[in-house]
Amino acid sequence: MKREERLRKDYQFKKVYKRGKSRVADHTVIIFRKNDENYNRLGISISKKVGKSVVRHRLKRLYSEAFYQLKDAMNKGYDIIIVARKGAAVLKFADVLKELTGLFKKGKILP
Repeated sequence: MKREERLRKDYQFKKVYKRGKSRVADHTVIIFRKNDENYNRLGISISKKVGKSVVRHRLKRLYSEAFYQLKDAMNKGYDIIIVARKGAAVLKFADVLKELTGLFKKGKILP
């Protein structure tokens, strides 16, 4: 993923949290808002409540890969934050992909 396609700074996350819309699944929440760019930007937030660092980094890789696979089919111009909920540590890649696909369709990010 390119550098400009990531949400990295605190003010970027705050802008999405403050003005964005959210959609909720069993283990995942997405918060999204339109941006003025021609590409989507992704931020991932995983709390220590989800698990230790090994678990959190594994989930971060799973969410990033699922987003990458869905990226070409998605509508452009969104800032998206993926938040893992407490029970997310048990998810496999297929589960993550299924949840993100459903959430993106709910939010009309995926046609």
